Amino acid sequence: MRHMLDKLRENHHLKHGGRMQFGLFLKGAGLKLEDALAFWKAEFSQKIGPERFDKEYAYTIRHNYGKEGKRTDYTPYSCQKIISATPGVGDHHGCPFRHFGEENLRAALNKMGVGGHALEEIMDKVKNWHYQVQVNSSFGCSMSVKLAIFV
Repeated sequence: MRHMLDKLRENHHLKHGGRMQFGLFLKGAGLKLEDALAFWKAEFSQKIGPERFDKEYAYTIRHNYGKEGKRTDYTPYSCQKIISATPGVGDHHGCPFRHFGEENLRAALNKMGVGGHALEEIMDKVKNWHYQVQVNSSFGCSMSVKLAIFV
């Protein structure tokens, strides 16, 4: 999630898969619909303008909250769904433990303050394809721990 937030702030845009994964994460963390609309509009409007945001992106955010379309109240993606995603070129969603190359993963973890023995333990688990175990053991599953990634 931290990676997507950084890319959103850098590019003022995320492709559909990133908007879905990150947007539903924020919703699951307790972000209200009005705040979600304001958050996404503030970022996207820096690149595309507020009118285009309202026309092209606001509907999907309201849809994710069950306020448009078939009125389904969507939940955040599970770890398994995130791990099994297939991000394409220019996408920033998915699981860094699964989708980043070793060098990029090391750099991202170092940026978050993970180094030394802890970093090597993570890389060992990644090399053995234990992506979900890695996320759960390193960062925990509680939403409050996930939110700490944004600090």
